[in-house]
Amino acid sequence: MRPHVAVTAVVAIVLASLSPAVTAAAPGPFEVFIEPAAGFGPAYSFIGSAKHSLDMTMYELEDPTAEADLAADAARGVDVRILLDSAYAGAGANKDAAAALSKAGAHVRWAPSSVIVHQKTIVVDRSAALVMTANLTSEYYSTSADFLVEDRQPADVATIVRAFDDDWGGDLADSPDQVPVRGQQGDLVFSPGSEGALVGLIESARSSVETSNEEMGSAAVEGALEADARRGVDVEVLMTADSSWDGAFKQLGAAGVHVRLYPDLSSALYIHAKTIVVDGTKTYVGSINYSTSSMVYNRELGLITTSPAVTGPVAHAFAKWWASAPEVGPPAGTSGPTTTPPPGASGGTVSNKSPSGHYYRPGEYCPKRDLGKTITDPYGTMTCEEPPGGGQPRWASTGPAS
Repeated sequence: MRPHVAVTAVVAIVLASLSPAVTAAAPGPFEVFIEPAAGFGPAYSFIGSAKHSLDMTMYELEDPTAEADLAADAARGVDVRILLDSAYAGAGANKDAAAALSKAGAHVRWAPSSVIVHQKTIVVDRSAALVMTANLTSEYYSTSADFLVEDRQPADVATIVRAFDDDWGGDLADSPDQVPVRGQQGDLVFSPGSEGALVGLIESARSSVETSNEEMGSAAVEGALEADARRGVDVEVLMTADSSWDGAFKQLGAAGVHVRLYPDLSSALYIHAKTIVVDGTKTYVGSINYSTSSMVYNRELGLITTSPAVTGPVAHAFAKWWASAPEVGPPAGTSGPTTTPPPGASGGTVSNKSPSGHYYRPGEYCPKRDLGKTITDPYGTMTCEEPPGGGQPRWASTGPAS
């Protein structure tokens, strides 16, 4: 969880190195705003520019200015539709805004509480979209590293509108397993179904990967980053420190990934942006975190593009943030634990690393040839077992991590 806002000199130093807003040259299909330096004036202006319609999908809406602008849109006849998350903290965070905007004449719907709607997008007049890594939660604006990307590409906007119409009409089912899988569509990548696109982007690197994220809980992403580093790609991971990801940071460092972490303090910049820049030419930016939930179950949306108008500002901001963050050194003893078969096992040992180089985790698939065998790695002791109902064997936890 992020700390509450307290603007301090540490944050000010980082912000001073960035221009108030680094944007793509207009006119063009993209305009990028770097937060917290830009402030959320661009979002307010975007909302206020609507003439006929405004569609918003939002995880958290707790910004009095944005709410007033949305209400003003509705009052002057704009067809305002707002889809809000009701899962996790969404029901409480969005309650007041939902009530006020409904009263003002906006159409407000709640997504099912069983599905986390973590997407953060706004579309005006079905002609321009604002794709954000940030929520509209003003408490965090002054200390969170985020991006707002205005996308005016007709194909992208039309795809976002179609997806919104489907979700608005009830496509978000009452079970996360039933949420429609959209995956990658042109420049856009949706969750569920985003893991392959993000992993593929990372694996496509020839010289460098620069990535920021709020979470690090995907074995597939970690494996791709580690494999890149092992084949000589310069991989940089920038996050805010969180003990939940210490094991992942250790293994990334052991593989040669450079990790820098801002401290989890109210006095430090909070890395909330979810970005990937590959070889300085291709960029992902959006709401998707590196977690199974975010990629496989949530409703999320991001953009993958080769446009310099996006890559330039994102890479520029990453470099500034990276330069101000403490580096995490490689862990001592990086050769990894040995493997030991349990009593009565079929004999022999099995590697505790996948072909792509990451340590196995409980729940991941294991080859049938390894049935009954046990491994020990930083994520614990696991045995390759066949599920009760049959099917592909998986590593099952049989002991805690050391």
